[in-house]
Amino acid sequence: MALSNPSMNTYDSAVLNERDIERLLTEHTPDARIDVLDKIAGAHMGRQYSLYDFTIAEQIMRILVKDTEVSVREALALRLKDNPYIPNDIIVALANDTDTVALPVLEKSPVLSDSDLITLIQSGRNSLKQSAIAIRKPVSKDVSIALVATHSGEVVTKLAKNHDADIPPEAYHEIIRDHGTDRTIMQAVSERPNLPATIVEKVIALVSDSLASNLQIKYDVAPTIASAETEKTREIATLMLVDGESDHQNVDKLVEQLHSFHRLTPSIILTSLCRGNLYFFETSLAHLSNIPVRNAQVLIHDKGGLGFKALYSKAALPDKFFAACRELLEVIVALRRKHNSLTGIDYANTVIHNLLAATSGKNIENLSYIIALIRQAS
Repeated sequence: MALSNPSMNTYDSAVLNERDIERLLTEHTPDARIDVLDKIAGAHMGRQYSLYDFTIAEQIMRILVKDTEVSVREALALRLKDNPYIPNDIIVALANDTDTVALPVLEKSPVLSDSDLITLIQSGRNSLKQSAIAIRKPVSKDVSIALVATHSGEVVTKLAKNHDADIPPEAYHEIIRDHGTDRTIMQAVSERPNLPATIVEKVIALVSDSLASNLQIKYDVAPTIASAETEKTREIATLMLVDGESDHQNVDKLVEQLHSFHRLTPSIILTSLCRGNLYFFETSLAHLSNIPVRNAQVLIHDKGGLGFKALYSKAALPDKFFAACRELLEVIVALRRKHNSLTGIDYANTVIHNLLAATSGKNIENLSYIIALIRQAS
């Protein structure tokens, strides 16, 4: 019996001929079935069939899905993995097969829906199949959440390295909770594009801790020295996340996170001012004083100076730096009105030049420390 309707000889190149039928009837090796599979899979992918031919071809595929020879099912999976026209039940059956059959369709098949993939992820502890799903391009948010929920380091590593995976913030938080001490995973996460600032800050903290240990061993320095250097690097890296950030909500979230983890220190607040990040500075003082940011801004920019002094004191920042900070604040506000585009060394040099000019003849406590911090922070 031929595959196509005899009246539709336009499709003869894609149908079974007498030789194909003879081999299927007489040969017991899988080669015959694989050869037939090659013919119908190629024609199906190329859309060379009539509707009648498609129906028959897909019936043959359903038979081959149940073939007792693994090599036949492996061949079927390889030939169907890229075909977007294959019925869902055929691909799902292959995806539930043994690993060598399932992996190609799990990695590639566009027929598998998010629902199919989540069911497959949750149906067992097969990390090979879960990892195959993790490297798909793309991976949706819902599928990413399901993969992270496996708590498998192997699976999460694959997912984190897949830049076509859409990983939502809640999944990142779970990754950090589960694998925060796994340097490979944290490195993979740190290299992902467009990370939320709150996630980057957490990863920086984790990676920096590891870096501190390496520095102590490599250079045989006291832990306090290594920790101090690492902490300053961490602060500057954290502040770089929100430099020039126009979405104040991102800064608010970062400041709130730092505060909740006791990392909203006087050091990082003073460093933010030295970098000219006024909104971070304002938001930090607001959080420490438990007042709205708008109120803090009014107090900080009070021309009489009393508002800033009162807020600085309420935020419990070190008294010994107040005078230098007040001078620096005035310089930065004035500079921003004139030069919004200054960055890096140019910014640092200009701020220091203006600060020295503004404080000429004044005895400002810890001014030299603030100047050094401006250079280091920029």
